[in-house]
Amino acid sequence: VATRALSAAAVDASTATAAPPRKKVKHIIEEPDPAAVIGSEVTIQGWARTVRAQKALGFLEVNDGSSFAGLQCVFEGEGVAALKGVGTGCAVSVVGEVVASGGGKQAVELKAASLEVVGGVEGDYPLQKKRHSLEFLRSIAHLRPRTNTLAAAARLRSCLAQAVHRFFDESGFQYVHSPIITASDCEGAGEMFRVTSLSGEELAKAATSEDGFADDFFSRAAYLTVS
Repeated sequence: VATRALSAAAVDASTATAAPPRKKVKHIIEEPDPAAVIGSEVTIQGWARTVRAQKALGFLEVNDGSSFAGLQCVFEGEGVAALKGVGTGCAVSVVGEVVASGGGKQAVELKAASLEVVGGVEGDYPLQKKRHSLEFLRSIAHLRPRTNTLAAAARLRSCLAQAVHRFFDESGFQYVHSPIITASDCEGAGEMFRVTSLSGEELAKAATSEDGFADDFFSRAAYLTVS
């Protein structure tokens, strides 16, 4: 973990102040009234999506998964050097002041005061700021939730699940975790409970026959999982 203060002056530990509270990117960029957040000191944490460093200015877009868009962090003067070694995918924590944006793509941006690299990435980090095919994303299952496509699917699934649960809860139903019926006896933790419609004698014969459960309810041997 590397913390990079954006000032040449040394920081005295005895006079250092605590970092401002963390704020989600969504609550900054989707604020209906930008004036409500402008001027506030905040800490944002997330992953670097794009990094651009020029001589006098540096730009870092940070996304924490709370929204599709990221928050642009602006580094000025000596602070641009803090972006050295920061690449797409790095986990970062940025402290700064929310200010009105000088560009036309966003209403606000973060004037960075300090940058902490929480976790770096290898040079061959596969997610870049471009459209990736679903076939490619299947090969990097541990990273694909960071993409807008998979994030949108996860948000939709969460919303639908919450709506269904809310409907049945408000209608007086109880949510019960019923046992799962499986045809695979692969638990290895002990004897499984067999689910069958066969009588005792029929069950004994079925257990010794290769296709003895053809006349059973599921037409095969079935069990309750023990997990």
